[in-house]
Amino acid sequence: MLSLDLWFRQQLWLQLWKCPGAVATYLSMPVSLTCVGLSAIGPAEGASLCILCLNIVLGILLILVDEIGSCRNHGLGLLRFSAANSRARIEKLGIKSKQIDRFINALWLNPELENRFRRKGLQSVELMVQALDILSRTAWRYRRRGKKVFEVNQGSIINAMRLFECLPLADAEEVLVGPLKGWLEFPPEYDPEGWALPLFGKF
Repeated sequence: MLSLDLWFRQQLWLQLWKCPGAVATYLSMPVSLTCVGLSAIGPAEGASLCILCLNIVLGILLILVDEIGSCRNHGLGLLRFSAANSRARIEKLGIKSKQIDRFINALWLNPELENRFRRKGLQSVELMVQALDILSRTAWRYRRRGKKVFEVNQGSIINAMRLFECLPLADAEEVLVGPLKGWLEFPPEYDPEGWALPLFGKF
């Protein structure tokens, strides 16, 4: 089982490459470098270098703002980032789940959940997002067959989300942490439970 701390570090590293500030920085850098190259043959080289430096500093500040925002409230921002990535992956596989949509919307819109994360994180929520991330990544590796992989293995996660929706936060923490840790001890891998063998034969 991947520890939550290590998983959070992976999400933070992933965000360094995919957050809005990072994307804006990486897109603006080629333009700035082109301007510096063109000004090298003219009198405006110093001005172009200043603009390039300002772009770099502004980009670093944007990335830092994204990172600080993600790490506030006991990592709620990173959980939202990861859950949004998971939903994007499963949507590309042609999977639509109202239960997953409701859970991810709750991460953004539930004021009680946000208040709880300001004081202390909820391990049940962290584990659900981690499980969804692992399952969506596994399914994504299958490409065309990923939809079936996801559907075969989603039961425990969907049930946890349903219970989370119905129970008070304190009760959900007690009820869900154990089963989710059990699922994460043995997450699905390629050809989970041997379902693919009779359907597709040996790969």
